[in-house]
Amino acid sequence: MFPQENHSNGYQQGPGVGYSHRERVRRGTRRSRASTSSVRVYDQHQPQHRPPCTDFDVAYFHSYAHLGIHQEMIKDRVRTETYRDAIMQHQSSIAGKVVVDVGCGTGILSIFCAQAGAKRVYAIDASDIALQANEVVKANNLSDVIVVLHGRVEDVEIDEEVDVIISEWMGYMLLYESMLGSVINARDRWLKPGGLILPSSATLYMAPVTHTDRYSDSVDFWRNVYGIDMSAMVSLAKQCALEEPSVETITGENVLTWPHVVKYIDSYSCYRPRS
Repeated sequence: MFPQENHSNGYQQGPGVGYSHRERVRRGTRRSRASTSSVRVYDQHQPQHRPPCTDFDVAYFHSYAHLGIHQEMIKDRVRTETYRDAIMQHQSSIAGKVVVDVGCGTGILSIFCAQAGAKRVYAIDASDIALQANEVVKANNLSDVIVVLHGRVEDVEIDEEVDVIISEWMGYMLLYESMLGSVINARDRWLKPGGLILPSSATLYMAPVTHTDRYSDSVDFWRNVYGIDMSAMVSLAKQCALEEPSVETITGENVLTWPHVVKYIDSYSCYRPRS
């Protein structure tokens, strides 16, 4: 069955719901919709073709329920404006079409798609942030376009094929958070032949960099703390600095060599190995 053209917004709960996700840890989800102003609850006991919801998944989804994570992402103007620009540049492929937003968070990308003229947007997120996303959708009078589905992509049901899949799935070192698998799942389940995926590809580069100010702040700081010799902490400070990821903007002068391509991913042809 295919959904009616004029339908109300709803969210459904899928397996392992009640938890959410991202700090940069991150997400996944899929779902069907409900009748007027109703919440659709889905059976969390997955059929055999659906991967189980693990404790890691639950912790991941739970982390993305925190508003600070989403505020951090939205305030990243390079990230957010690049997505908005890409959506508007592909407006001819989005206007009048059906879109799935995998891991919708606050729903900002779904709203951009609605502004680009999408006929319907399925905004999916397993995190409880989906509840707030639904309120954002209603506040912007987009409930007739955007359907918020609360649950994992692997568990939700959509009763039609889609023309476009959009997702901000990238994590640290591109693949951290393992969210690409959810995009692949959405692609294989719902995307029409010739459909659009944003982003269509991704490339991971690696290059050595220097950052003297950060080194001084993180490591040299311990050499003299309020006149006390704490240089015994330097070794641990170096270890922590190397182990923990850091998202920063640096200048070209900080990059010591030409970047090397570590991994190229084509969103249309990559696949998820079967366990």
